[in-house]
Amino acid sequence: MARGQAAGPEVDSVQLMEQFRAIAHATHNRTNARMSAAGLSLARFRVLSALQAAGQMRMNELSAALGVVPRTVTTIVDALEKDAMVARLPDPADRRATLLQLTEDGLSQLLRFRALHDSAAAELFDVLTATEKHQLARLLLRLQAAADADSGGISAARPELADLQPPQR
Repeated sequence: MARGQAAGPEVDSVQLMEQFRAIAHATHNRTNARMSAAGLSLARFRVLSALQAAGQMRMNELSAALGVVPRTVTTIVDALEKDAMVARLPDPADRRATLLQLTEDGLSQLLRFRALHDSAAAELFDVLTATEKHQLARLLLRLQAAADADSGGISAARPELADLQPPQR
């Protein structure tokens, strides 16, 4: 058999897409349910993760980084601020703007929930061998590149944002 040819009948692309979507949806729901039951939604987890990576950032920068409308970020940040996980600070470069920063409690919660998030991912992928994981990673990179190219670079495929609302035009 030539390299790149599949054994057996050709697989229907629509069926693959639907199966891929179903797995992503089920995985997202399962992980979000576990995390929410422990006290933090995936949306909040992703906001905290973005703030940890950036250190400090403005609300509009966070919105752009997550690929969601500012109102979505404001709602999440308001709740995180109320729970003392995020602080709003004056922006020394622009007194009209504020910077968002993870608090010590926010970092502590993020680290606790990161372990839960990582555990849920490990459970899912433990059914694959190391070789299969590498194959899947290569295939997913190719699919993501194709999805990004098809979008014209405007809205890159961002599976980590599945629980946040897409920007509305």
